[in-house]
Amino acid sequence: MTTGSTIDWHAAAAALAGLIAEGPALARRVREAVAAAPRFQNKAFDLAPAPLMVRADAVAPLARDLEAYVALLERAMAAYAADPEVRSYIGLEPAEEAAALAPHGLPSTVRVCRIDGYPALPDGRVIILENNADSPAGTMFTGRINAVVDALIEAPLAAAGLQIRKLPLDDGAPLLERFLADYRAWGGKAADPVLAVLQEDGKANVESIEMAAAYSALGTRTVVADPRQISFRDGGAWLGDLKIDLCWNKINTVYWRRLTAAHPDLLPRWVAAVEARSILHLNPFPARYVAESKRMLGLLREQHFAHHFTADERALAERLLPWAAKLEEGKSVSFGGETHDLRQLLLTRPQDWVLKEPYDIRGDGVTIGRDVDHETWIAKIDQGFAEGNIAQRYIPPLTYPILTDLETGACVPMKISLDSFVFGGRFIGFGAKASNNERVNVFQGGRKLAVRVAEPLAAAALASDAA
Repeated sequence: MTTGSTIDWHAAAAALAGLIAEGPALARRVREAVAAAPRFQNKAFDLAPAPLMVRADAVAPLARDLEAYVALLERAMAAYAADPEVRSYIGLEPAEEAAALAPHGLPSTVRVCRIDGYPALPDGRVIILENNADSPAGTMFTGRINAVVDALIEAPLAAAGLQIRKLPLDDGAPLLERFLADYRAWGGKAADPVLAVLQEDGKANVESIEMAAAYSALGTRTVVADPRQISFRDGGAWLGDLKIDLCWNKINTVYWRRLTAAHPDLLPRWVAAVEARSILHLNPFPARYVAESKRMLGLLREQHFAHHFTADERALAERLLPWAAKLEEGKSVSFGGETHDLRQLLLTRPQDWVLKEPYDIRGDGVTIGRDVDHETWIAKIDQGFAEGNIAQRYIPPLTYPILTDLETGACVPMKISLDSFVFGGRFIGFGAKASNNERVNVFQGGRKLAVRVAEPLAAAALASDAA
């Protein structure tokens, strides 16, 4: 990974200055671009036309680290299968543990994930905050946001002698391509497999509905289906009279756990169908229950489990992940070169810590010590020890200029994330969010950002422009 900032400040300034120079015409151009674009929002937010610009020379080392991190998750899931202590640390219910241990027939487990991180103070190095390996949002919409922003910034970048470098996330339909490749790797035989996007009846989000329409238009029939409505018979999965070959479980793990708790026969029925190869379930259950668990962030850093990983893997976790530990009564930890009682450590310096529930959506399960009052912090610590949540060291994010008033060109420095998509173990592109709040989340008052990589225009193109 690069040691300096991952942000390309030169390209960022060029894009921002060029957009602001348009004056009031920019607002009209943005409105027209958004109106003409396919839908790209589950929740409404103001599009920021100036993207987060990542240095071109940072992409390859970042990609290597991210791919190595996903490989580390695979090692951790192998440890989960082999070691009862690891299973106890993750702490699943019996039916969930059975699902996490069920064979899925794929070459690896985390097939699609979004790794959320911060370009962190003081030097802009990317730190991973968590892995989203259940049904991460943005897998389809991020490419659409990028396309809208590309059209807006192409001219100002060209004026600075720069052009946009496309990443795999920007071309074709990479998520659908991943699904179909996994179906073949799994041994699927249908010439034209049918895909179901799983959502609770009446709760489908915009991205799920758009997936069904877009993928069907590309030739793969795709439907949105409630998992309770799918039956398993004659060696297959059926939605009424329609045979389903594979599914993308778009129900976030928080809601999936509530659904399966309310319908105790649902999860065993699906696990049996997966084991019988009646349907390919993506992401596989161990990705949802084990890799998705925030306790994994602690397990990868806990000395007690170091024997499951090589020295290089432990060094990778130490470099990429903030210090973290599971909250367990009476626990002593080594932090800052000294031994501390974990509860006392959290009580003494709340500004240095973040508490996370094992499964979370929209930041609702995250408590940032510096963002709550003392009474709330104490209550969350008590809850965390009772539930086995994790404590993670607070990472201060960089701020970045966000163009907030398109009419006047006013900018506001906001905290930013830098998120990365890894499909089939390979990095394919970036996403980002910006917010004035401590929790940098679209559903916590933030907004999505496009992330672009700029590189010099070809010499021939520069000569042509000059002529």
